[in-house]
This record gives sequence, C-alpha cells and structure tokens, in this order.
Amino acid sequence: MKKEYIIIMVLMFFMTSCDKEVIKIKGKIDSLGNSQLIFKMDGVSGMDCKIINSITCENGEFNFKLKNIKPPVKLTLYVNDSLESDIWVGEYGVTTIEGKYGSIFKCNVVGSFFCNELQRMNENLNKMYIEPIKEKELEAVKLKELEKLEKLSDADAIYLSKIKKDIKMAYRLRKKSILKTVRKHAQNPVAVALMCQEYDRLTSHQKKECLKYLNRTFSDTGLNWQMKN
Repeated sequence: MKKEYIIIMVLMFFMTSCDKEVIKIKGKIDSLGNSQLIFKMDGVSGMDCKIINSITCENGEFNFKLKNIKPPVKLTLYVNDSLESDIWVGEYGVTTIEGKYGSIFKCNVVGSFFCNELQRMNENLNKMYIEPIKEKELEAVKLKELEKLEKLSDADAIYLSKIKKDIKMAYRLRKKSILKTVRKHAQNPVAVALMCQEYDRLTSHQKKECLKYLNRTFSDTGLNWQMKN
C-alpha cells in the first residue's frame, strides 16, 4: 500500500510539474459572438506562419492550452481572416485576454507581469523621445503633401528638412536606448521583446546582434522561431 501511495505521489508531482510549463489562454471578446477565432504565430518576414489553434468562441469566450510553445512569443489573433490583433505571451500559466470586435479589432492581455513591463517600457521610451516630436510629425505630414503638389515654399522646404532630421534623431535615440538596455540585460525576456518590436528599424549589424541574444538565451522559444522566419 505504501509503495502504491509513493507511486501515486510521484505521478501527481510529475503531472503538476508538466502542467506548469503550459500556456493557458482564456478570454472574452465583446461582440464576437460564436465566430471562429484563429491563433497564429507569424514570422517577422511575414512569409511564414504557424496556426496554433482554431476555435469557435461561445458568446465571445474561449479557453485552451498551448503545450508545445515556450514563451516569450507574440501571437496574432485573426477573426474571419479579415481583422487581426497581436498579443504577447511572456510566461507560462494563464494568459487572460480581453478585447472588442467591431470595425476595429483590439485585444489586450490582463494581469501579465511581462506585458505590463513591456507596456511600461514602451510608454517611458515614447514619453522621452516620441511625444516631444509629435507636433513635428504632424507638420511633416502636411508639408510632404504640399511637396507632392509642388506647392512647398523655399522656407517650408528648409523647415521640412530640419524637422525630418529632428524626427529621425528622436527615433535613433529611442533605438539606442533600447539596445543599451538589451546589452545590459540580455537575459531579460521583456528587454529582448522590446528589441524585437524595434527590429524593422535596426541596421543589418544590429539585427544580427538581436538574433545572437535570442540564440544565446531564448533559442527554444516561439519568439526565436518568429525572428528567423
């Protein structure tokens, strides 16, 4: 009897341990009804993807497990192959999603330390570098329209050239800050995810550096596959 008890305890421990390394996704999307919802893992090139799950929601609610994907990973939710929304999954356990379906399809992850930190870091960077040039970006759009119509004065052309440099510098400084953070905390999944979000703005050398960090610490994650495909 004692031997059977020990075997049962070992099996329970094993099952519990295995269950800890599982991503559980549940959520509620308002106005979605009983529509089909597809979860995909898109490659950064946009040429390759993996369908993770295809489910029919009941009154917009869903609940399932992902057993063969290691976080961090960015999942894309598709409704009727027409509208999509991205979410980050940064840790094992339950990922709770809230969203709204309509002319705009938007989903958010609730109660995730990873997602909260990623959002906080993005907001801080934008506050430091992007918000101060928002008005210049709007002015640049208007002046570029005049430039297309060949109605741009010489003075406006000089001003447009100046604010283009200011805007470019702001984004360059934001990128520099992100790279500095990653180099200092290369094993931090939030920092690496932040760099992956910036991937399109990286130089070819910086992209190689990005992949180096992924290979070193996150080689078996969904995010590593995405950045290579």
